[in-house]
Amino acid sequence: MNTKVLLVTPSAIRMMAIPIIKTAIMMTKFYDRLFADLNKDLNAVMLEEHENIRRLERSVSLCLKYLQKLKDFWKAHDPGTPTEDINFFKQVKPRFKAQLIFYQSLLNIESRKPLGNGTAVAKFYTGEIRVLKHFFESNLSFYQYVRIQACHLDEYYFLRGTYDIHLDPDQCMIDFDPAFSTSHDHKLALVIAHELLQHHLEEAIQKAGQRESLVHAGHEFQDFDWKQTKCALIELIYSWHATEAFGKRSLKSIAKFIERSFNISLGNFYDTYDWLCGRPCPTLYIDEMKTAFLMRVQKKLK
Repeated sequence: MNTKVLLVTPSAIRMMAIPIIKTAIMMTKFYDRLFADLNKDLNAVMLEEHENIRRLERSVSLCLKYLQKLKDFWKAHDPGTPTEDINFFKQVKPRFKAQLIFYQSLLNIESRKPLGNGTAVAKFYTGEIRVLKHFFESNLSFYQYVRIQACHLDEYYFLRGTYDIHLDPDQCMIDFDPAFSTSHDHKLALVIAHELLQHHLEEAIQKAGQRESLVHAGHEFQDFDWKQTKCALIELIYSWHATEAFGKRSLKSIAKFIERSFNISLGNFYDTYDWLCGRPCPTLYIDEMKTAFLMRVQKKLK
């Protein structure tokens, strides 16, 4: 009886691996593009919506929409390999989920915030930071694992179907979609979100202190927060820079001065400038100001 021996050569192995590699690259590109689109849309909301609670509500809705897109894509292209599982549930999904948790938590905090902008608000934010620190202390071993970028427990933390009671898995996992969850991807998203939230609150406390100093300096300086959109203010900043209204000051230094003066955070104003250049009317607010000023002049001349 003739027995044929099938030899698998190194070149054949490489040929079999090519489709897998191409799929992984395609999926990575999709994740990166989707996350970039999410941040672009979140930035647009920050620019267009100047009412804080409404802005946060719209941001939460956006995060939910993009997380659903991520889930639909993953289920349609699930490679089903341990390596891809770990990569997705450690590096990809938590980034999206963290944005949702961050904005939802911030919405909850801002809706409970006391009135005013000084000591009372700073005290309230400090209490919220204590809650965050308690979370980090309660999950210290996992937090350290994430911070040092360890990987020796990844197969227990970020593989679907794994639930080790000795590694403090998320208690809510029983309610999760088993095809889209591991025992610790939600906890990693919480870690990322809480770091973002703590940074935001620390900046808010600093601004509240600056605000209190202005109030003590004189009653006439109260309630001078910027009430228009951030986009409108960035139009002005670039115009002031172009006309050297502050001399040879850099864009960054002008933006920092305006942020401190008007109790506002402008974020990445360079990206905003690119967005302004691409819209049909780059000088929307400046044109509105000109129209309002001319109407005032005409009233005076009548």
